[in-house]
Formats: sequence, structure tokens, C-alpha cells
Amino acid sequence: MRAGSLGKHLPEGMIRWVTRRHRADGAQTTLGRDRIYILPTRAGYTLLAILGVMLLGAINYSNNMAFLLTFLLVGIGHNAIWYTHRNLLGLKVSALSTTPVFAGQPLSVSLRLEDTRGRDRESLHLSIGGYTSEAVAVPANGRQVATVPLPVLGRGVYRLPRQHLGTRYPLGILNAWSWLGLTSEMLVYPQPVDPGAAHTGLGDEAGVQRRQDDASTPDHIRPYRPGDPPGRILWKALARTGKLHIRETVEGARDTFWIDWSAMPASDTETRLSMLCHQILAAEAEGRAWGLRLPDQILPPGRGPAQRERGLRALAEYRFEPIPLPIPETTRGTKK
Repeated sequence: MRAGSLGKHLPEGMIRWVTRRHRADGAQTTLGRDRIYILPTRAGYTLLAILGVMLLGAINYSNNMAFLLTFLLVGIGHNAIWYTHRNLLGLKVSALSTTPVFAGQPLSVSLRLEDTRGRDRESLHLSIGGYTSEAVAVPANGRQVATVPLPVLGRGVYRLPRQHLGTRYPLGILNAWSWLGLTSEMLVYPQPVDPGAAHTGLGDEAGVQRRQDDASTPDHIRPYRPGDPPGRILWKALARTGKLHIRETVEGARDTFWIDWSAMPASDTETRLSMLCHQILAAEAEGRAWGLRLPDQILPPGRGPAQRERGLRALAEYRFEPIPLPIPETTRGTKK
């Protein structure tokens, strides 16, 4: 194990023992002296060994120039300790909201790094498990975002695990780091799966509701306008007249339907959720109002981005307790 990577690869029990005195970070934290750790890298230990040999040679030969060179290098190394430690000291770190993704899509986590001491911060690396961001530089009194790409995950709700923020600036002979416990929630929606033309995803009750709406609500035909959903286009009228027209109903009652768990043509939970996800996306693409029925939850009818988010969130959270991101410690990350 490399000395410079010691902070990331200590046993979990030892990390908990070391960080037991750290207060909870919440959504943001500022790095103080009690949270920054520093050790030599492999190059640092090599330099120490060379300086030891040089000191012995200077003593053996009583060579003043050898003494001067040895102590000059020791002084440079001593100043490097201060500069490396100061590169993290006073840095404000905040967790940013993570954009939800669908199962099978790559996920990324971002933290905002902000200088509060009026000095530039160079070569900062954020790590989560074995995944590491590209080097980040923060200007004086400025801010920058560090993003860690993560592997694809299955459906669910995940919590951000322990983060590792480190630097080897300026000489690479010392590694300073801090463990962070910032909290953030990550949603992974089910992967959309089309249930097929024979199964529209509308249950019997939904079909009854739509037929009642069709019988009581008159149609309104109007010319097509850019942005209208394709599902409302009268294709037969287009074939006869060569012009696009749209069918509308009063207050959109005809477009309201229920997406029902029991109507999905699948037996296992994940496949059903994937089919429900496809139906939600299809309904939103057509501009329809829809409701969602799950075994333990009913989402009232609605439409728009907020309704879409509520529905997909309900699918992601369905019988799934939030857990830390399953990130292996040995996975190869982005090269520094």
C-alpha cells in the first residue's frame, strides 16, 4: 500500500476511531486544523532516506557544503509541510444535490469547494471509495465543483458514503487529507420497460374511467400548434385533408387515466416498476394527466414536471430503505 494513499485505505474500524471526535457535517462543513491529517508520500519517504544519507556523509567528511545542501533541502521540505496543510485549511465544502438517474445510467456526485481565507487552492482530489475526481483548483475567495463519476446502480434511494478530500500540493512529497461525512440523497429510478402494445398499463378500472369521460365530454378539434403532443394528432384527418389537427376535451378530462400496479403484465417487482416507469414517461410525453396506484400508495392524478418527479420518486422508494452507496474501496478511479 502506498504511503500517499494511506488515508483512503485505512481499515473502516480505524477510520471510525480516528474520526469519532468529528462533529456531524450535515450539508456543509469547514475544514479546521483538527480535521486535517498529513503524512509523507512514497517520494517523501525516499527524500527522507536520501537526506539521512547526505547528513551522515556530511558528518563523516566534515564538509560544510554538504551540510549546507542537506539543511537547505530539509528547510524546503519543512516549508512544504506547511504549504500542503494550508492547502486544505479553512476550505468550505458543501454537498450539491444529485440529479436522479434511471437504473443502468452512470451516476455522479458533486461537492462544492469554496475558499474562505483569500488564497488559491491547488490540486485538490475528491474520492469516494475507489473513485476519484480530476484535480480541482479553487481561486482565492472563489469556488469550484469537484465531481466524482460513480458506477451504474440498481433502483433505489442511496446515501452519500464517507468522502475523502486530499492534496499533495506543492511538491508531491506529502499527502494531506480530511474525511468528510456530508449528507446527500441519490435517487435511481427504475429502468423504463415498454409493457407492449397488448398491455397499455391501464387497469380495468382505468379503462372504465376513460370510457365514462369519453361518453360525457365533447371533443374540440383545432389546428395543430408546434409543441402539441403527437398522441393527440388526428392522423385520419391528416390523410383526408393533408392538414394537422388536434383533438381536445373540456378541461382535459379525456386525458386523465390511472397507471395501475395490478395491470402490469409481469410477476416480479422490479419488472413491474420498470413498466410503470415507462407508462409515466409516455403519459408525460403526451401531455396527459395521470394517477398512480401502488399496493401501498396512491398518487392523485396530475401532470407536469412535479407530477412526473413524484411518480418516479414513488417508484424508486417502493419498499426500499435508504442505504449507503455500495462503492468498493479497491475499484480503480480516475487517474490523477
